[in-house]
Amino acid sequence: MKFRTVYASIVVGDKKFSAAFGLSTGDLVVSEGAKVIEAIKPPDSWLALASLNRGDGWGTRPTTHDLQTFIERYVMRLTVSGS
Repeated sequence: MKFRTVYASIVVGDKKFSAAFGLSTGDLVVSEGAKVIEAIKPPDSWLALASLNRGDGWGTRPTTHDLQTFIERYVMRLTVSGS
């Protein structure tokens, strides 16, 4: 079985944040550099992405654009909350 991951990242100052979604597992992993900030399993990962996904994937098949929007909003929340 071939595993496929959708990936997106954002750079804020000197920090790089990324989100990776495993299409075969449904796992959503948010990282800062090499450090995992949060690992979200389905169905929570699907719900997190479904709120952004306007397509037919319903969060289970996000595009790179969906993931890019997710990581941008995630990092914005980190910045606002002071983490």
